[in-house]
Amino acid sequence: MKLNPKLKSLLIFCLKLVVTIVPAYFVYCNIVNDPEWDVSDLYRLFKSDSVIPLVLALLCLAVSNFTACYQWKLLLEKQGVCMSYGKLLKLYHVGLFFNNFMPGNVGGDVKKVYDIRMQGGQDTVGAGFTATVFDRLFGLFFITLFALAVGALFFVHDAEQRAFIWPSVWIFMGFCVLFAALLSRRIGKFFCNLAAKILPEKIETRLLRMFERFQKFRSKKLWVNIICLSMVTQSLRIFVHFFCGIAVGVNLSMSWYFYYIPLVAIVSALPISIGGFGPREFLAQSLFARAGVPGLESVVIQLLAYFVSLILSLFGAVVFLMGQKPTPEPANGHPEARP
Repeated sequence: MKLNPKLKSLLIFCLKLVVTIVPAYFVYCNIVNDPEWDVSDLYRLFKSDSVIPLVLALLCLAVSNFTACYQWKLLLEKQGVCMSYGKLLKLYHVGLFFNNFMPGNVGGDVKKVYDIRMQGGQDTVGAGFTATVFDRLFGLFFITLFALAVGALFFVHDAEQRAFIWPSVWIFMGFCVLFAALLSRRIGKFFCNLAAKILPEKIETRLLRMFERFQKFRSKKLWVNIICLSMVTQSLRIFVHFFCGIAVGVNLSMSWYFYYIPLVAIVSALPISIGGFGPREFLAQSLFARAGVPGLESVVIQLLAYFVSLILSLFGAVVFLMGQKPTPEPANGHPEARP
């Protein structure tokens, strides 16, 4: 029995609402049940000297968006989609706007694929999808690598903190297997042969095309470029949280942010809640409590980082609300770009 699409969407939204509200409730209880809690603590967090750290956080995120967009551009070019950096920057910020203001964290990615199709034509749908998915996956992979490296350098000898290395290890290994399946010809061929035996021909054909598109990322030069860009992008985005912490008076070493924020980012990237709210704050509160950060401050840091992201995504809102008709560019730099 198939569910009505509207009913299915409603059920998914209700599940996300539950996943958002329940952790948020526990976060609230952890704060107000603190014997030293007072509503004046909220006002105490923000002082006149909080402005400069917040401005620095805004600048870090702005620069990271430029580098992230350039990485997306390189991936698109490998798929045969050649568009100007200025136009892609607009599309990228529109995607950020949708990620921040739509339920879930993938609405912006869908919007970017749609805009690539509108700008470049039907043949760019598969190329835009492949580049956008790989861009998102590689960002999460690299931020996990940060957590693993910092954990090995600073926390491996701490019995209490060492346990948090293992989630990073398993996530890192999972990404390695995934990239191997997408980029290795042998592994990819094995899965394609397996799919041919159990899947309908139409789906099999689409899987083969998707595998062929991912093979275009087998380039040493591309990997050197995206590794350097990801290093800058993800570092700057962790610095956003660091400066938000300074803004609320949290004096914590940078290593804690590079160790904890990747785990928070992985959880908030999952489309299981509304905008990442709830699970993100609950995990951040639980983790940073181990570093001696009070529950209120740890939650406010996450909310401030999200607020900074909202401010920057308003540029995308302006571009979107202008509602200009797309002006197609020559997007198929290579004839093999197919949906």
